[in-house]
Amino acid sequence: MAVTTVLKGIKLVLNLEKGSQTVAHCNAAASNESLNALGKAVANLVASPVETIVKVEETVLIEE
Repeated sequence: MAVTTVLKGIKLVLNLEKGSQTVAHCNAAASNESLNALGKAVANLVASPVETIVKVEETVLIEE
């Protein structure tokens, strides 16, 4: 039985020095460079250095 996937959404998880922050509903067509820049910009707004930026791709598995 084949299983296909449908992209549900993209979000970023920012692991910051002060904790973590999630940025949801990112544009699925955005490049990794753009998402990295977004993560750094959010970190600047909350005034906390970034330790890691994690891109999370949420997919739905559909059994055919």
